[in-house]
Amino acid sequence: MAEDLVYQSLERVAETAGDLSDAIYARYFELCPQSAEIMSHTDEGMRGRMLDEVFRLLLNPEPSEEIEYLAFEVDNHRAYGAEVHMYGNVLAAVRDVVKGALGGEWRAATDQAWAERLEALESIIRKAA
Repeated sequence: MAEDLVYQSLERVAETAGDLSDAIYARYFELCPQSAEIMSHTDEGMRGRMLDEVFRLLLNPEPSEEIEYLAFEVDNHRAYGAEVHMYGNVLAAVRDVVKGALGGEWRAATDQAWAERLEALESIIRKAA
């Protein structure tokens, strides 16, 4: 995975920026205020577990391996009022915060790698919905 730019950027931000959970959720709720309402019943532990799964998905260089898992999660979250656009917003929030934390270390190639990974995941999510 060392050549995977998404992996590298997440590894680097973990080394240099520490826990970005609060910043990611703040950005997510900024992008998607409707999600803040839906998630108002969640606690820090639940949010942490959810974000762990988002990171796990992002770290997989083969998003197609996640089809069954994502289909399950999309179906499961439907009961809470989750809509398809919310998944893209949480992925974008992670990217935005990681990009901001890395500052000048974020390169055009990194941006492209993230765009491709997010699009692949979002495509699977749209099909699952």
